[in-house]
Amino acid sequence: MGSLLAFLPGGLFRFAWAKVVVVLIALGAGLLAGRYNREAAGGRLPRSTVVLLGAGSVVLLIAALLSPSPAAALLGRWPRYEGAVVLAAYAATLVLGARVLGGAESTSRWQVLHRALAVVSLPLAVICVLESAGLRPLGGAADLRPGATLGNASDQGLAGVMIAGALALPSLQPGKSSWLLRTGCAAGVLIAVLSGSRAALLGLVAVAIVCALGVFPASRTSKQSTTKSPFWKGTVAVGGSLAGLALLVFLIPGARDRLFYGDTVTGRWLLWQQTLEMAWEKPWFGVGPSGFVDAFPGFQTQQWAVQTGGDFPPDSPHSWLLQALLAGGFPLLLLALFLAVSTLRTAVVRIRSADGTHRNTLIGALAAVVGYGVGLLTGFTSPGTTPLAAFLCGGLLASTLVAPAPRPETRKPEKSKLRSWPQTPAARTAATAAGALALVGGLIFAVPAAAAEWPMAAGVSAAGNGNIAEAQRQFQAAQALRPWDSDTALLAAQAFAGPAAEGDPEAAARTVEWAKVSLARTPDSVEAGLALAVGQLNSGDIPEAKLQLDGIISRAPYISGLYVQRGIAWFGLGQPEQSIADLRTAAGQSPSSPVPWQVLARVYQRVGQEGNAAQAQQEADRLAAPESLLQK
Repeated sequence: MGSLLAFLPGGLFRFAWAKVVVVLIALGAGLLAGRYNREAAGGRLPRSTVVLLGAGSVVLLIAALLSPSPAAALLGRWPRYEGAVVLAAYAATLVLGARVLGGAESTSRWQVLHRALAVVSLPLAVICVLESAGLRPLGGAADLRPGATLGNASDQGLAGVMIAGALALPSLQPGKSSWLLRTGCAAGVLIAVLSGSRAALLGLVAVAIVCALGVFPASRTSKQSTTKSPFWKGTVAVGGSLAGLALLVFLIPGARDRLFYGDTVTGRWLLWQQTLEMAWEKPWFGVGPSGFVDAFPGFQTQQWAVQTGGDFPPDSPHSWLLQALLAGGFPLLLLALFLAVSTLRTAVVRIRSADGTHRNTLIGALAAVVGYGVGLLTGFTSPGTTPLAAFLCGGLLASTLVAPAPRPETRKPEKSKLRSWPQTPAARTAATAAGALALVGGLIFAVPAAAAEWPMAAGVSAAGNGNIAEAQRQFQAAQALRPWDSDTALLAAQAFAGPAAEGDPEAAARTVEWAKVSLARTPDSVEAGLALAVGQLNSGDIPEAKLQLDGIISRAPYISGLYVQRGIAWFGLGQPEQSIADLRTAAGQSPSSPVPWQVLARVYQRVGQEGNAAQAQQEADRLAAPESLLQK
């Protein structure tokens, strides 16, 4: 549960790696508990789940090896770094949930989990309330949607959904800690609503429906009076929850405005349409894990460019179905669907075989997992939310499984020994040793990766202040800590590109240097290619910059920033007509940006067209005015 609150103060991206490190430490603690306390190891995942996860891992590996950037696909990309280490941590957390929360005698462990969730929800809710009031207790830009300790508003909302789902029914049970669980459940709802995430609101509705459907079968066989039946209590709770949810949404301005803000809905539909076009072109193994950000610009349309500006390509299709489809093609999508169906089927069987308090516990776990899955229909997985969902899911799937009794000797003792070998002390010792080595390797990978966020933040700050030498030193330190990461070089190139565009020759040289490093590892990166062109333009290598931009525009023709830079290149090559044409294209693709008009005004002025220059500058001032007022 500590991963929900973990973050890295002072880091550039403060959330992903800090949470991964906490999850790995928790996995280590679970491994030790299972090794020295056999009673702590409760259940196992169903065989179908293990088989489907194994098959999915093979498909992802093949897709990564076939992608344009195999190393980046295997190790993960900024900002969530969902490569081999992070995905393995997700799977291990699922196993840990089965071992800790599974089995027939797990009631006390579920109770500890519920109390832990309630305790974690309280400081998280306080931070969310402060951020909704316009404060930034954790830092961050004031003009961006906050996400508390999750770093992202959608992740914040999904965390609240899972907390509310897991605690909803257990909080109705009498007991010493019932007040804590009720407070935690209310805090979970508040966290989800304050996020302003439509995905979270949809997840809360799913939680309410699952809880209502879960308690209904129990009420049909209940011998209590109607007023005391579980169904009556559940109906009142669900009805009150939905009414309270609707009231909260309409009382909180941020949530209300976000719910009825239509531009992001339209943009999401466009994103999904263009993602499906990508999938039809690469149906078998998609674009590989983490390859979406590089492949998507080639499928952007004019409508997407006009609506979003198109200069910042998304790194995810914002849907777990499409995420699976693009990461591993139709084979991975089918495996993901089979896994979802198998999980639901197994969960229903487990719930039907339980009774009393444990039944409500399992219904709550299912509500949390379903709420998370429904929210991910318009979201994405991340180290902030997926480990909790995996942990709950593991406990749910293994809730009634116990270790099989040793089989008696048969006529085929060799086969009997083979089947019983996984339960022998030698096998358990080998598995523990393998797990320990994997965890040590994961920490060796993750801890320096997290520490690299500090010099990354210092480098970006130094570059923004014009201290190019200090920025270079900090980025080199970050690269030494995270040498496998192509996006460390990309972020460095983008940081230097700002002062380079303002005429700093040293920054331009550093931009070229880092952009080439990034392109060597991710050759299809439009962002790295654009940074390289900016560096080349301001280093005096205008013909090479023009060729670089021509190549990118040929495969990603709807990114306005590319046309702005090529317009500058055309002017430097003595072709003002071509320059004006590209700048007007950029203005058409990004109608809310003043940048194309600002550059166009300077070009018109340089060629003596004062009237056109004045009109272009007037348009630039008009577009920049709302931004300047917001900054004030």
